[in-house]
Amino acid sequence: MSDLAVDYAVLKRVRHNLDHIAELMKKPGQEMEHVNGDSMGVPELAERMDDFGDEWSYGIKQLTKFSGKASEALLKVKESFEKLDHELAEANKAQGKGGAKGAGK
Repeated sequence: MSDLAVDYAVLKRVRHNLDHIAELMKKPGQEMEHVNGDSMGVPELAERMDDFGDEWSYGIKQLTKFSGKASEALLKVKESFEKLDHELAEANKAQGKGGAKGAGK
């Protein structure tokens, strides 16, 4: 029989990092939406700057969306493992196995 261990501290840290990334990226994404290429003066540069601003903003929104969904998924993983752990503990209790024997293995 194998043991399955989940490091909840690592899951929590990764979720925090993903949430932090999403928060950090919001402001640059919003600012790039408002970049106006006309301020560059040269028409070709203005057009490229507008395109860059649009692409940057889209990319940042995608990163923000991904990090948010990844954070939610990690929360579901954590909750599922906690529920499974609880159910296994209850099943062991019901069978009179309390889990004290062999805990150090």
